[in-house]
Amino acid sequence: MKIDLHIHSSLSDGTDSPREIVDKAKDAGIGCISITDHDCIKAAAEVKEYASERGIKYINGVELSTFSVNEIHVLGYCFDENDGRLLEKLEYFEIKRKERAVMILDRLYDLGIKLDREKLPVDSVSVGRLHIAKLMVEQGYSSSVPEAFDRYLGVNGSAYYPSKRISPMQGVELIKNANGYPVLAHPLRLLQQKKIKPLIEGLKPYGLEGIEVYYPVHDKAISEELSVIARRYRLMATGGTDYHGANRNVELGSVQFRLDGYTASRLGIKCD
Repeated sequence: MKIDLHIHSSLSDGTDSPREIVDKAKDAGIGCISITDHDCIKAAAEVKEYASERGIKYINGVELSTFSVNEIHVLGYCFDENDGRLLEKLEYFEIKRKERAVMILDRLYDLGIKLDREKLPVDSVSVGRLHIAKLMVEQGYSSSVPEAFDRYLGVNGSAYYPSKRISPMQGVELIKNANGYPVLAHPLRLLQQKKIKPLIEGLKPYGLEGIEVYYPVHDKAISEELSVIARRYRLMATGGTDYHGANRNVELGSVQFRLDGYTASRLGIKCD
Protein backbone atom coordinates (compact mmCIF):
# COMPACT_ATOMS: atom_id res chain seq x y z
CA MET A 1 0.00 0.00 0.00
CA LYS A 2 1.28 3.47 -0.90
CA ILE A 3 1.52 5.79 2.08
CA ASP A 4 2.20 9.51 2.47
CA LEU A 5 2.38 10.82 6.04
CA HIS A 6 3.72 14.32 5.38
CA ILE A 7 1.42 16.57 3.33
CA HIS A 8 0.57 20.28 3.45
CA SER A 9 -2.70 21.79 2.28
CA SER A 10 -3.90 25.32 1.57
CA LEU A 11 -4.72 25.58 5.28
CA SER A 12 -0.99 26.24 5.75
CA ASP A 13 1.57 26.72 2.96
CA GLY A 14 0.36 24.22 0.36
CA THR A 15 -1.74 25.05 -2.69
CA ASP A 16 -4.27 22.17 -2.72
CA SER A 17 -7.33 22.09 -0.51
CA PRO A 18 -7.67 19.09 1.83
CA ARG A 19 -10.37 17.57 -0.43
CA GLU A 20 -8.18 18.05 -3.51
CA ILE A 21 -5.40 16.19 -1.72
CA VAL A 22 -7.72 13.27 -0.99
CA ASP A 23 -8.80 13.18 -4.63
CA LYS A 24 -5.19 13.28 -5.85
CA ALA A 25 -4.26 10.53 -3.38
CA LYS A 26 -7.08 8.36 -4.74
CA ASP A 27 -5.96 8.96 -8.33
CA ALA A 28 -2.35 8.12 -7.38
CA GLY A 29 -3.32 4.87 -5.70
CA ILE A 30 -2.32 6.04 -2.23
CA GLY A 31 -4.06 4.06 0.50
CA CYS A 32 -3.11 6.06 3.59
CA ILE A 33 -2.42 9.78 4.07
CA SER A 34 -1.87 12.34 6.78
CA ILE A 35 -2.24 16.08 6.18
CA THR A 36 0.34 17.67 8.48
CA ASP A 37 -0.24 21.39 8.13
CA HIS A 38 2.00 23.79 10.00
CA ASP A 39 0.54 24.39 13.46
CA CYS A 40 -2.97 23.57 12.18
CA ILE A 41 -5.17 20.48 12.56
CA LYS A 42 -8.31 21.69 10.78
CA ALA A 43 -7.84 19.41 7.76
CA ALA A 44 -8.95 16.37 9.77
CA ALA A 45 -12.43 17.75 10.39
CA GLU A 46 -12.75 18.59 6.69
CA VAL A 47 -11.69 15.32 5.11
CA LYS A 48 -11.49 12.42 7.54
CA GLU A 49 -14.95 11.17 6.57
CA TYR A 50 -14.45 12.07 2.91
CA ALA A 51 -11.19 10.10 2.79
CA SER A 52 -12.93 7.08 4.28
CA GLU A 53 -15.69 7.33 1.66
CA ARG A 54 -13.00 7.28 -1.03
CA GLY A 55 -11.34 4.21 0.49
CA ILE A 56 -8.34 6.02 1.98
CA LYS A 57 -7.19 5.62 5.58
CA TYR A 58 -6.73 9.05 7.13
CA ILE A 59 -4.42 9.67 10.09
CA ASN A 60 -4.69 13.06 11.72
CA GLY A 61 -1.47 15.05 11.66
CA VAL A 62 0.28 18.33 12.35
CA GLU A 63 3.76 19.80 11.95
CA LEU A 64 4.90 22.04 14.79
CA SER A 65 7.62 24.60 14.10
CA THR A 66 9.88 24.67 17.15
CA PHE A 67 13.21 26.34 17.84
CA SER A 68 16.16 25.78 20.12
CA VAL A 69 19.66 26.45 18.78
CA ASN A 70 18.28 25.44 15.39
CA GLU A 71 14.82 25.20 13.87
CA ILE A 72 13.37 21.77 14.62
CA HIS A 73 10.09 20.55 13.17
CA VAL A 74 8.00 18.03 15.08
CA LEU A 75 5.32 15.99 13.35
CA GLY A 76 2.40 14.72 15.40
CA TYR A 77 0.03 11.84 14.64
CA CYS A 78 -3.05 10.18 16.16
CA PHE A 79 -3.59 12.87 18.79
CA ASP A 80 -6.83 13.87 20.47
CA GLU A 81 -8.19 16.62 18.22
CA ASN A 82 -10.21 18.03 21.13
CA ASP A 83 -7.33 18.29 23.58
CA GLY A 84 -7.71 21.69 25.23
CA ARG A 85 -4.01 22.44 25.68
CA LEU A 86 -3.25 21.57 22.06
CA LEU A 87 -6.10 23.68 20.71
CA GLU A 88 -5.12 26.61 22.92
CA LYS A 89 -1.51 26.51 21.73
CA LEU A 90 -2.50 26.18 18.06
CA GLU A 91 -4.76 29.21 18.41
CA TYR A 92 -1.82 31.10 19.94
CA PHE A 93 0.39 30.11 17.00
CA GLU A 94 -2.22 31.32 14.52
CA ILE A 95 -2.47 34.71 16.23
CA LYS A 96 1.31 35.11 16.39
CA ARG A 97 1.77 34.11 12.72
CA LYS A 98 -0.74 36.72 11.62
CA GLU A 99 0.85 39.37 13.85
CA ARG A 100 4.24 38.52 12.36
CA ALA A 101 2.90 38.79 8.83
CA VAL A 102 1.55 42.26 9.59
CA MET A 103 4.91 43.36 11.02
CA ILE A 104 6.72 42.11 7.92
CA LEU A 105 4.23 43.80 5.61
CA ASP A 106 4.67 47.05 7.56
CA ARG A 107 8.44 46.85 7.24
CA LEU A 108 8.15 46.17 3.51
CA TYR A 109 5.82 49.17 3.17
CA ASP A 110 8.43 51.39 4.85
CA LEU A 111 10.90 50.11 2.24
CA GLY A 112 8.57 51.17 -0.56
CA ILE A 113 7.11 47.72 -1.21
CA LYS A 114 3.38 48.30 -1.04
CA LEU A 115 1.72 44.91 -1.34
CA ASP A 116 -2.01 44.34 -1.79
CA ARG A 117 -2.72 42.63 1.53
CA GLU A 118 -6.16 41.56 0.37
CA LYS A 119 -4.46 39.07 -1.95
CA LEU A 120 -2.96 37.04 0.88
CA PRO A 121 -4.88 33.76 1.43
CA VAL A 122 -7.76 34.11 3.84
CA ASP A 123 -8.27 30.36 4.37
CA SER A 124 -4.73 29.70 5.64
CA VAL A 125 -4.15 29.83 9.38
CA SER A 126 -0.42 29.78 8.69
CA VAL A 127 0.00 32.92 6.57
CA GLY A 128 3.73 33.50 6.47
CA ARG A 129 6.81 34.52 4.57
CA LEU A 130 6.23 32.17 1.64
CA HIS A 131 2.84 33.73 0.94
CA ILE A 132 4.37 37.21 1.17
CA ALA A 133 7.29 36.25 -1.08
CA LYS A 134 4.92 34.89 -3.75
CA LEU A 135 2.90 38.10 -3.57
CA MET A 136 6.09 40.13 -4.00
CA VAL A 137 6.85 38.19 -7.18
CA GLU A 138 3.27 38.51 -8.42
CA GLN A 139 3.31 42.29 -7.94
CA GLY A 140 6.72 42.76 -9.50
CA TYR A 141 8.76 43.61 -6.41
CA SER A 142 10.98 40.54 -6.73
CA SER A 143 12.05 38.30 -9.57
CA SER A 144 11.71 35.08 -7.56
CA VAL A 145 10.76 33.68 -4.18
CA PRO A 146 14.42 32.91 -3.28
CA GLU A 147 15.38 36.49 -4.12
CA ALA A 148 12.57 37.82 -1.92
CA PHE A 149 13.92 35.76 0.99
CA ASP A 150 17.54 36.72 0.34
CA ARG A 151 16.87 40.46 0.18
CA TYR A 152 13.89 40.97 2.46
CA LEU A 153 12.36 38.00 4.29
CA GLY A 154 15.28 35.79 5.36
CA VAL A 155 17.09 36.10 8.68
CA ASN A 156 19.43 38.71 7.20
CA GLY A 157 16.75 40.40 5.12
CA SER A 158 15.78 44.03 5.57
CA ALA A 159 12.14 43.20 6.44
CA TYR A 160 12.79 40.13 8.60
CA TYR A 161 10.85 39.80 11.82
CA PRO A 162 11.51 36.88 14.20
CA SER A 163 8.77 34.39 14.95
CA LYS A 164 7.52 33.22 18.33
CA ARG A 165 8.46 29.56 18.72
CA ILE A 166 8.16 26.94 21.42
CA SER A 167 11.09 24.64 22.18
CA PRO A 168 11.38 21.13 20.68
CA MET A 169 10.78 19.71 24.17
CA GLN A 170 7.55 21.70 24.49
CA GLY A 171 6.45 20.62 21.01
CA VAL A 172 7.02 16.94 21.74
CA GLU A 173 5.32 17.24 25.10
CA LEU A 174 2.33 19.04 23.56
CA ILE A 175 1.66 16.18 21.15
CA LYS A 176 2.37 13.50 23.75
CA ASN A 177 0.02 15.08 26.29
CA ALA A 178 -2.72 14.99 23.63
CA ASN A 179 -2.19 11.19 23.47
CA GLY A 180 -0.43 11.50 20.11
CA TYR A 181 2.87 10.37 18.63
CA PRO A 182 5.55 13.07 18.26
CA VAL A 183 7.97 12.41 15.38
CA LEU A 184 11.16 14.25 14.48
CA ALA A 185 10.68 15.62 10.94
CA HIS A 186 13.15 15.59 7.98
CA PRO A 187 16.26 14.90 10.12
CA LEU A 188 18.93 14.83 7.37
CA ARG A 189 20.62 18.06 8.47
CA LEU A 190 20.74 16.81 12.05
CA LEU A 191 22.21 13.51 10.87
CA GLN A 192 24.88 15.27 8.82
CA GLN A 193 25.79 17.54 11.74
CA LYS A 194 25.94 14.54 14.09
CA LYS A 195 23.28 16.10 16.30
CA ILE A 196 20.49 13.59 15.83
CA LYS A 197 21.44 11.14 18.59
CA PRO A 198 21.89 13.79 21.32
CA LEU A 199 18.61 15.38 20.21
CA ILE A 200 16.75 12.07 20.35
CA GLU A 201 18.19 11.35 23.78
CA GLY A 202 17.11 14.79 24.92
CA LEU A 203 13.59 14.49 23.54
CA LYS A 204 12.84 10.89 24.53
CA PRO A 205 12.08 11.79 28.15
CA TYR A 206 9.47 14.27 26.89
CA GLY A 207 7.75 11.62 24.78
CA LEU A 208 9.43 11.46 21.36
CA GLU A 209 7.97 8.45 19.54
CA GLY A 210 9.50 8.48 16.05
CA ILE A 211 11.71 9.93 13.34
CA GLU A 212 10.95 10.57 9.67
CA VAL A 213 13.12 7.98 7.95
CA TYR A 214 11.71 8.22 4.42
CA TYR A 215 11.82 11.65 2.77
CA PRO A 216 12.45 13.03 -0.76
CA VAL A 217 16.12 13.93 -0.15
CA HIS A 218 16.93 10.70 1.72
CA ASP A 219 18.66 8.18 -0.49
CA LYS A 220 18.66 4.48 0.36
CA ALA A 221 21.81 4.70 2.49
CA ILE A 222 20.45 7.60 4.54
CA SER A 223 17.11 5.87 5.09
CA GLU A 224 18.90 2.70 6.20
CA GLU A 225 21.07 4.67 8.63
CA LEU A 226 18.01 6.39 10.07
CA SER A 227 16.21 3.04 10.31
CA VAL A 228 19.06 1.68 12.43
CA ILE A 229 18.81 4.72 14.71
CA ALA A 230 15.03 4.28 14.97
CA ARG A 231 15.43 0.64 16.03
CA ARG A 232 18.18 1.49 18.50
CA TYR A 233 16.00 4.03 20.26
CA ARG A 234 12.76 2.05 19.82
CA LEU A 235 11.20 4.74 17.65
CA MET A 236 8.67 4.56 14.85
CA ALA A 237 10.10 5.05 11.36
CA THR A 238 7.67 7.21 9.36
CA GLY A 239 7.86 8.78 5.92
CA GLY A 240 6.29 11.17 3.47
CA THR A 241 6.83 13.61 0.65
CA ASP A 242 6.37 16.97 2.41
CA TYR A 243 3.98 17.70 -0.45
CA HIS A 244 3.08 21.39 -0.91
CA GLY A 245 1.25 21.26 -4.24
CA ALA A 246 2.56 23.85 -6.72
CA ASN A 247 4.80 25.36 -4.05
CA ARG A 248 7.29 22.48 -4.17
CA ASN A 249 8.41 20.20 -6.98
CA VAL A 250 7.51 16.92 -5.26
CA GLU A 251 4.64 14.68 -6.29
CA LEU A 252 2.17 13.30 -3.78
CA GLY A 253 3.10 9.74 -2.80
CA SER A 254 6.39 9.83 -4.74
CA VAL A 255 8.49 8.58 -1.79
CA GLN A 256 8.18 4.80 -1.89
CA PHE A 257 8.56 2.92 1.39
CA ARG A 258 7.07 0.15 3.49
CA LEU A 259 6.43 0.68 7.17
CA ASP A 260 7.99 -1.78 9.58
CA GLY A 261 5.63 -3.81 11.71
CA TYR A 262 6.21 -1.78 14.87
CA THR A 263 5.41 1.54 13.17
CA ALA A 264 2.43 0.19 11.27
CA SER A 265 0.88 -1.35 14.37
CA ARG A 266 1.25 1.81 16.44
CA LEU A 267 -0.31 3.96 13.70
CA GLY A 268 -3.04 1.41 13.10
CA ILE A 269 -2.08 0.80 9.48
CA LYS A 270 -2.55 -2.59 7.87
CA CYS A 271 0.18 -2.92 5.24
CA ASP A 272 -0.54 -5.22 2.30
